[in-house]
Amino acid sequence: ELKKRSLEASRLQKQLFSQKQKELMSKQKEWMQEEIKARQDRGEDVGVMATFSIMRSTMSRMYNELKEEKSKLAKKYGNVYDQEKPTEATEDTVLPTVRPGDASVAAPFTSRAPSVQNVVTLIRQGRCTLLSALQQQQIMMLECIITAYTLAALSLEGARSSQRQMMASSWLIMIASLSFSYSKPVDALSKVRPLSSLFDPAVFLSMLGQAAIHLACMSYAVTLATTTMGEEKLREVVEFHKRDDEAEAALLAAQEEGGAAAEEDWDFWSMWEKPFLPNLMNTVIFLVETSQIIAILFVNYKGRPWMNGLMENHSLFLSIFLCVTLVATCAWGYFPQLNTLIHLEPFPDDHFRWQVMGLVGASLVGTFLWDRIIVAIFARPIFQAMIDSAKSTRLKDLRPLVMTVFKVVGGVLLLGSGNILLWIGAFYAYRRFFRNPEA
Repeated sequence: ELKKRSLEASRLQKQLFSQKQKELMSKQKEWMQEEIKARQDRGEDVGVMATFSIMRSTMSRMYNELKEEKSKLAKKYGNVYDQEKPTEATEDTVLPTVRPGDASVAAPFTSRAPSVQNVVTLIRQGRCTLLSALQQQQIMMLECIITAYTLAALSLEGARSSQRQMMASSWLIMIASLSFSYSKPVDALSKVRPLSSLFDPAVFLSMLGQAAIHLACMSYAVTLATTTMGEEKLREVVEFHKRDDEAEAALLAAQEEGGAAAEEDWDFWSMWEKPFLPNLMNTVIFLVETSQIIAILFVNYKGRPWMNGLMENHSLFLSIFLCVTLVATCAWGYFPQLNTLIHLEPFPDDHFRWQVMGLVGASLVGTFLWDRIIVAIFARPIFQAMIDSAKSTRLKDLRPLVMTVFKVVGGVLLLGSGNILLWIGAFYAYRRFFRNPEA
């Protein structure tokens, strides 16, 4: 009933406002003539510039009149809570009633809609925000633990990460991390509340278990790489980095003695061209670390029943898929030029390659199973809600994801062709059929 009355009041306001607007537009010419005559009587100039000034003042008068009329109509017909139907009223009959949003000027938010649906929307968005913040904190702490252990393992062996490797992995991981900001609440309000604290057993124990699994896999990866390399190869890596540090120190000393600026121009190409000796330990740690960070994003993104699932967050799914594909491609060496570009050492044999990929799989599958088991034990209603959401997924729900993958793959192939005519034709087809499906 309130919605019906609100629509009727809104329709009446638009109708009266439109009538007033037409009335003022008909008077606009009359106002201009009156202003011109008044200026002529005062002996003022009525040339081109004066005409523009008169037009501006007339438009300003019309705007103020419309603004005042809109305010009057809102006072007369804006309240649908204390009358059966919006009827015309005079200024004296309007009572100072309190409408939604008028309760307090200090309120954090207001709503003028005649419905409590906004409360449901607020709860849905609040749950989505809470879950996003909690997931970001989990991911940040686990990534810090893995990165700290990786740097410590490399430093103990006298090695370091390649600038190119860090840039390549950071770009993809950054895209995946930013995709969390595209999470949207689901349309239906779930009966189950999400967890709200990092110290909840289902969250805290899950993080401890994930960290232990990742560190165990990384420790085994470091041992496997150092054993396969041998003492002689490790010594070569240490000597190479020692000579590189000495060369940099000598260059800085020469600049200081010559009176030149001691500050070096650290631009993109200087970091990209920095000397580096590819080695097996660095390659293994890079691939395992990248896969573990991807596993963290995959495992700790809960999604439904509070926000869009992983399959619905296309940017997150595609970035994770591309990172996993990159790790597998580099491990098998399908593109030797790519491995050379980011300073990766080829694996000695297939047995070693399968061992590394086994560590990658153990990090991904192991942490996923551990997290879900802990949630099932300490947060049974949430685990059941996640199961119910997974069961409700149908094949038609995957269609938007497939279309997104098709567009991305098609765009990459199209750009790789280098044919400008194909680019123009594809852009026209996209505008014609995808953005305007009714055309």
